[in-house]
Formats: sequence, C-alpha cells, structure tokens
Amino acid sequence: MSDLPEAGTFQLVSTSWELAESLPSLEHALNEAGDPALCVLRYELVEFTTRSGVEVSYRKPVVEVVGHLAGGQEGVRLAA
Repeated sequence: MSDLPEAGTFQLVSTSWELAESLPSLEHALNEAGDPALCVLRYELVEFTTRSGVEVSYRKPVVEVVGHLAGGQEGVRLAA
C-alpha cells in the first residue's frame, strides 16, 4: 500500500484482543513517526494445542510503524 498512497485509508475490523491491547503502544509509535506514518500490516500465524489436546491455529493482525512516509498522503490515521 505504500506504493499506492492515493488509494486512501481503509478500515481493519478485528476481534483480536492482542491487537486491542497493542493500541496504546501503536498510537505512541504513530505519534513519534509523524503524519503520515509508514506502517507494515501483517498476519502472524499462531498455533498451539490446548490441554485437552485440541489443535488451534489462527492468524493475528500485527501493525508495525516503520517510519515517516515522506511525500505521502496527509491525514492517514488510526481509527479505533
């Protein structure tokens, strides 16, 4: 998406508690990077076996702020 800043903003809907818990640190990182910020959105695979032997796997969203997007679209923001 960094190659297409004119594509605009999007909304990510997730039920991930880990993503919700990371929002304060993500907001801080976005403020440190400045507006607009360059971010990486990836889905990490999580796999484990419960105590009862059930294998569970899912993908959790992870957002990483990698820096300031020079010459990018103004107004890119995190909407919670």
